[in-house]
Amino acid sequence: MAAYWNSLPKTDAKNEGWVVLFMSLILISGLVLFYFIFITADTRKIEILRKEAFDSGKSEVIQEIESKKKTAHDQQVKDEDLQKVVDAVLSGINSVRSENGLCNKLLTGLAREMGFVQGVMYMRKDSLFSPAGEYALTDRKPEPFKDGETLAGQAVSNKTITVIYDIPENYFSISSGLGKSAPRYLLLVPAVYNNETIAVLELAAFTKPDASTEKILEKILTEAGPKINKFITISQS
Repeated sequence: MAAYWNSLPKTDAKNEGWVVLFMSLILISGLVLFYFIFITADTRKIEILRKEAFDSGKSEVIQEIESKKKTAHDQQVKDEDLQKVVDAVLSGINSVRSENGLCNKLLTGLAREMGFVQGVMYMRKDSLFSPAGEYALTDRKPEPFKDGETLAGQAVSNKTITVIYDIPENYFSISSGLGKSAPRYLLLVPAVYNNETIAVLELAAFTKPDASTEKILEKILTEAGPKINKFITISQS
């Protein structure tokens, strides 16, 4: 282009227009080529960014799916472990032939599988809930109560598990060769059958019960409900 520009003064006037036109075309072509290269480079950059964003999003989706699969698997394993505890406790009452045998076997299974250190089971007899079985009691003699009376009576009315964190003094005590100690937690667990409370358990523990503990107890008493009700019906007939 510089050579053409320098030759302009030497060219004939009739050719000057063509030279200017030719140079203009070259200039326009250069601008078009530059713009095309710029656009192409920018488009490639955009595509790269878009691909990276897509791959990143795809990775996040895959991670989320894997996380959900792991959570579902962990929950399944947890449910299976809980069911094993339920089955182990209930297996002990399959062959019992008396109300007292049922209560004692149930309390023993709960102590063995879940670590409770003491327990009492009350069965409904007319308007009273009377002690029908116990586990590892020492100096406390259980007494009957009515619906709404005492801590256990409140659990009967509420039909829900109640956890007491501050057990009244001398409510429970554990004696062993190492001396005496008091449990820190008390669980009151009603057995509900046909929307009526037919029995209630008092369970003492040294460790704080969690959601899994309550879930297991609810499942055990729900599945044992028909058998418990059968013995109640027999005792009242």
